[in-house]
Amino acid sequence: MFQTIPFNIVGGTHENRTRSVSVQNTTNMYVQVNEYSDKKTSLQSWYGQKLVSEVAETNERGCHVMNEKVYRVVGNSLYEVDRSGSHTQKGAITGADRVIMDDDGDNLVIVSDKVYVYTSSSNSLQENTNSNLVNVKSVTLINSQFIYTTPDLSFISQPNLPFKVSGLDGIGAESSPDKLVRDYAFNQTIYRFGTRTTEPWYNSGVGQPPIDRLEGQQFSVGVGAINTLAHTNKALYWLGDDKAIYRVSGNTYERISGDALSNSIEGMTKIDDALGYTVTLQGQDFYIITFPSANVTYLLNEALGKQGWSHLSSGTQNNVYSATDSVEAYNKLYVVSGGKWLTLERDVYTQDTDTILRKRTTGEFTCKDFGMNNDSMVMSRLTLDVEQGVGLLSGQGELPRIMVEVSIDGGRSFPHASWMDLGRLGEHTLRTEVDLMARGQSFIFRLNMSDPVPLTIKGAYLKVKGTKR
Repeated sequence: MFQTIPFNIVGGTHENRTRSVSVQNTTNMYVQVNEYSDKKTSLQSWYGQKLVSEVAETNERGCHVMNEKVYRVVGNSLYEVDRSGSHTQKGAITGADRVIMDDDGDNLVIVSDKVYVYTSSSNSLQENTNSNLVNVKSVTLINSQFIYTTPDLSFISQPNLPFKVSGLDGIGAESSPDKLVRDYAFNQTIYRFGTRTTEPWYNSGVGQPPIDRLEGQQFSVGVGAINTLAHTNKALYWLGDDKAIYRVSGNTYERISGDALSNSIEGMTKIDDALGYTVTLQGQDFYIITFPSANVTYLLNEALGKQGWSHLSSGTQNNVYSATDSVEAYNKLYVVSGGKWLTLERDVYTQDTDTILRKRTTGEFTCKDFGMNNDSMVMSRLTLDVEQGVGLLSGQGELPRIMVEVSIDGGRSFPHASWMDLGRLGEHTLRTEVDLMARGQSFIFRLNMSDPVPLTIKGAYLKVKGTKR
C-alpha cells in the first residue's frame, strides 16, 4: 500500500568524486536557518542583480569604501562612484591584475604593480617613490599605520603617513622560512600569511617596527591565492596552500571546506587566480569564492559552517558567477561585474539581463530513509512544500514551473521527468505536486527552475510503497 511520507529535500552542495557517496548540489539557492518555524531549514533563492551604471573598461580590478565613498579600479582607471552610480575618474593605475586597497579615512593606498595613494582631502593621486616599497604584494591598516607586504619583509609606515617608511620599519617572518604573501589586520590581530604558514602578530606600540608575534599561535597552513582573503564580523576566510578553505576567529583556525569540496579543489589545475569576498544579507554573512580557471563559484552561509556550502553561477550553462566583488555603501549592497556597477537585490530574479537557473539535486534516498525494510520501492507522486502563487502578470513566469527529474541509478541518469506548476499570481492554495512513476532501490531528485520568480523550498512528501527487487 502506498504511503505519503515526508522527507528532507533541503540541503547544500556536497558533491563527492565518488558519485555513489553523494551527488548533492544546490545552485543559485542557499540554505536558510528558520529559528521560529517547524521547518528548521529551507532553500531560498539567491539574490539577483540590477544594473545601475557601467564604464567602458571591462577589467574589474577591485573596489573599496573610504569615508562613506566608493572607489573602484577598472582597467587602468581609479574611479569615485557616487550615490547615483556616476563614475568620476581620479587618475591612472598601471597593471592588469587585481588591486589590494586599504585606507585611514583620508589616504587610500592601492597596491597594483606599483603602490599608489589617493588622498581625498587634496583630491590627488600619487605614485610611490620610496625605494623600500618595491615588489609590494599587499597592504593592510592597523591603528592608522599601513603595513606593506613584500616576499621577504613587511614594512610599517608612520601613522597616517603612507609613504613614510624607512629600512628600519621592515620585519621578516620569524618562525618560518617561507616567503610572505600577505599581511591582513583583523580584529586587532595582524595575520602574516606565508606560502606555507601563518603567524598572528599584534601592534604592541613598542620598538621599530612596533609589532610583536603572538607566541605559540602559528598556523601550519599558508595562502594558495592572495585574493581569497576576506572577512565578516566573526571570521577571516582564505584558500590555503593545501587547496582547502579555512577561517580563523579568536586566533583559532579551522578548515571550513568539507572533504567533498576540498577534493573538488584538489582536482583543479590552477587555483592561484581564485578570488573571495563577503556579503551580509538580512543579518546573514556569506563568503563567496570563485575559481575562474575552473569556471566554478562556491557560496558559504557562515552560520551553517561546513554544511552551508552551495554553488553560484551565471546564465544557463553553469558558468562562473559574474560578480567578482562587493561593497556596502549608500544603504545598498553593490556588486561589480566587468565594467558594470550593480545592486544585489532580493526581489530581482535575473542577473542584469541574464537568466538565473536554480538547481537542487538531492542526496540518495533508500528504503531505510522512508522507514521501510524492503529491498526496493515504487513511487507514484512527489509533493513539494513551496511558496505558491508567485507568478508574474505576464511573460515568462506568468505560470512558473519546476522541472522535476528522478534517478534510480545513483545519479548517473535521470530518465523520469515531469513539470510541476507553482501557480499563477495569487494561487496560494495550489497543490504543488507531480505524478511520477519510478521503481528502484534508491531515488535521487533533481529540481530545475529558470522562471524569474521567487523560489522557496521548505520540504517534500513522497507517495511510495516498498516492494521486492
